[in-house]
Amino acid sequence: MNLLLLSLFALALWLMFSLYRSHNRKKAELLLPVRSASIVKIHSYKSFGIIATIRFKEELTPQIGDRLHEEGNIYQITGVVTPDPVPEQPKDTWDCRLVKI
Repeated sequence: MNLLLLSLFALALWLMFSLYRSHNRKKAELLLPVRSASIVKIHSYKSFGIIATIRFKEELTPQIGDRLHEEGNIYQITGVVTPDPVPEQPKDTWDCRLVKI
């Protein structure tokens, strides 16, 4: 009987600790900065995510992990295609792989 109560108590402590860590991780993710950008064109919806051409308001190079806000949705950049020198593409426009959060 005592062993059963002790194992239930240990299980409850582990569950509370894992819920606490999960909550803190999600809360920290919400505080990450979001870049303002506009999606020019969505190229595909594949099983690996969204490939889109994005125009950023500032001319900083997008990085993996950056978040952007567009039309009420928040996306996270999971990949950036480095452009070949294309004369018609402005330098603040990038092809990126996105995941909707």
